Amino acid sequence: MGTKENIKKQIDTLSEGDAEKVYQYMVNLKGKPTPKKPLPSLDLKGKLDDKNIRSLAYD
Repeated sequence: MGTKENIKKQIDTLSEGDAEKVYQYMVNLKGKPTPKKPLPSLDLKGKLDDKNIRSLAYD
């Protein structure tokens, strides 16, 4: 855990303005997760649209 202690020491030596910049960087570093978009599906109006293709393949 020496790295965290070194970072804390460096932050303590910063001016208020620079400390604010470091804080903003750390907040933005985590970021927000991007929402997952639903996969588009196609309705081709074919003869297999309403059938379970997986069960038909094993028959």
